[in-house]
Amino acid sequence: MNPSVSDVSSYVRNIAKQHGVSYLRTPSDELADVVTRLSGDEVTTDATEDLIVALKRANVIDGSTMVSLLGRHLDERLRV
Repeated sequence: MNPSVSDVSSYVRNIAKQHGVSYLRTPSDELADVVTRLSGDEVTTDATEDLIVALKRANVIDGSTMVSLLGRHLDERLRV
């Protein structure tokens, strides 16, 4: 990822579009939601987070890039 990118959402959408990647829920996603709910937690993701996961699943980005993008996106969302 280009360090000068300040809008992670736009960057992620562009990369996904270039590679023809979109997010599709999997049975594992459904299971994670059930386990999270049963543990008393509530976790909701937005479209950008879902696209980042989709890019990783499609092997467009690696795990460390996924973590970096997620962190930067959350920083932007929370204005950290």
